[in-house]
Amino acid sequence: MTNAELARRINLSAPSTLQRLRKLEESGVIKGYSAELDRDNMGYGLLVIALVSLSLHQEKAIETFRETVTKMEEVQEVLHISGDHDFMLKIIVPDMHSYRDLIYDTLSQIPGVGRIHSCFVLGLDKETRELPL
Repeated sequence: MTNAELARRINLSAPSTLQRLRKLEESGVIKGYSAELDRDNMGYGLLVIALVSLSLHQEKAIETFRETVTKMEEVQEVLHISGDHDFMLKIIVPDMHSYRDLIYDTLSQIPGVGRIHSCFVLGLDKETRELPL
């Protein structure tokens, strides 16, 4: 969306809108801009939620796990959670073979990983990065 179109939608002048946008960017409210890509069209047909339990709950093991998974391009989100599991990972891969390789060759090899429970997404009814305003 152009600045002029945004200005029309919110009933402000284009210069005022641009000035407000810059302030929001500088203050960190707006962290960046991105294009929304269709993962299926990009060849990532399998979406998996992996619930990971660590066998070691020491700071070094937790930090090693975090550092490793945040560098994995297949991992879209890393959430440190409470409850029966320690982390929830949103993972995209082309197919089941790719996921198996990721689990065997990478994820299960991280020191301190105890259990990995995989939930295969059958359908996606809502996915958004928008915040309620």
